[in-house]
Order: sequence, then C-alpha cells, then structure tokens
Amino acid sequence: RPVRHGTHTNSAFALGLLLDSAARAGQPQLLAPVEAKIRAWYLPDHGAATRWEPSGQDFLSPLLCEADAVRRVLPGDEFAAWLGRFLPELNHATGPDFLPPPHVADTADPQLGHLLGLCLSRAAALRGIAAALPPGDPRTAALTTAAEANLAAGLPAAVSGDFTTDHWLATFAALALGSGIAD
Repeated sequence: RPVRHGTHTNSAFALGLLLDSAARAGQPQLLAPVEAKIRAWYLPDHGAATRWEPSGQDFLSPLLCEADAVRRVLPGDEFAAWLGRFLPELNHATGPDFLPPPHVADTADPQLGHLLGLCLSRAAALRGIAAALPPGDPRTAALTTAAEANLAAGLPAAVSGDFTTDHWLATFAALALGSGIAD
C-alpha cells in the first residue's frame, strides 16, 4: 500500500524520482514495474482536497507528489482528465489562492522548518504538473502562480546560513529551480 504522508517515505515522491533516475541511469527494466505501481495505486484516486494539507511537519505535499508521479506515466490528455477528477478544486482555481505558502513562525525550529521544504517541493511538483498539461489548459495559470509563490517563500531558507534547514533544503531548491534532477 502506498505511504501517503508528507515526509521521508512518501511513496509517490520516491516512485517519481525512481522513474527519473532509472531512465537517466540506463536501467529501463525498472520503468515498467514502477509505472505499473503508480497506475495501480493512484489512478483510482479522486476527490482530493488541498484543505487536507499541510500537516505540521510536511516537507512534501502528498497530493502534489501523487499528481507529479501520475504525470510521468500518462499522456497529456489522459493526465489532464485524471487531474480534473483527482483534484477537482483546481478546475476552478485562479491566482494565488491555490496552495498558498504556509506561514512559518520560527524558521529555526526543525519541525516548522519542514514547511519551508514543503514550499520548495510544492514549487517543483506544481511546475512539473503544469508542464504536463496540454497547451492552453486553463489550470496552468493557477499552477504556475502557486509554484512561483511557494518558490519565493521557500528559496531564501535554502541559503539562510542556518544548518537546521540549509543542509537539506538545497536539494529541494534544485528540484524547484528545474536543475534537471527530476524534470
């Protein structure tokens, strides 16, 4: 069964990264079983709501990790239809109100600092999801706006000079900036 929380062992996040790395590492035998697991676990899902997120220690968005994994295995039109069923509120989202960055009261608190990573992992997933939609899809604007807002909220923490966050946020910043790690 998939692990669906927003921390280390999130299955969708891991499977998405595995698809990306297997292809780049010349391990094509890994692609079919990983794609099959993504399809089996996530294609039946529907009716997700962003109000379920975040929990107090998330550094991954379970909803966006799932959508970002599914975008890797479905063609554009199929993905667009699935996304409409999976995250129906996105069908009516406009501007910065879709997945606004969480407020982090104490960036030096290791648990609250996870929310800074959430901003960056959201930005990466939102950009990947937006890029996978067919040209002209009206949801792209809300996804892109949300990605930029989350990136702006999280990026300064990646170079804050505080070891509590700096030692791991750089990886999430690289993903969010599209360094080629997982795009």
